[in-house]
Amino acid sequence: MRTLSIPAWLGHRAWPLWLLLALILASIALLRLSAWFREHRLRRKRAGVTQETFTAQLQQYGFDPVITGSTFRYLREVQLVPFPVLPGDDLEKDLGLTPEDVDQTVRDLTLGLRRQYSPGLQPTPLVTVEDLIRLLQASPRLVRTGATGAA
Repeated sequence: MRTLSIPAWLGHRAWPLWLLLALILASIALLRLSAWFREHRLRRKRAGVTQETFTAQLQQYGFDPVITGSTFRYLREVQLVPFPVLPGDDLEKDLGLTPEDVDQTVRDLTLGLRRQYSPGLQPTPLVTVEDLIRLLQASPRLVRTGATGAA
């Protein structure tokens, strides 16, 4: 009859758990490395894209340069998108924004651009950067009401 202590028994039986842990860690490392390579590739590929070129590209299609510039700057500086954005970028898939991040972006930009925030009037889901800019441009400007001079 063979007696094993509990630590020895666990040592003999735990190798599948160690193997599973090693596979999980390797998968995490591979995903991080893949994300790093993707980000590096996008930075290099979009090296010439600046706020000015982004705004000029959309201005030729009738987009407001103040809105486009503010959106570009907000996504880079507040949402911390690590590479220059393009109009066709998917907000979630390409830029990594959560639906809550997108909602916060809309709220902050409408406030900053002095536009009316109307979340219930959004006709379609925001998918791309261009969709976001279109929504902001379609939002009515806030009208500042002043005193009417009642004496």
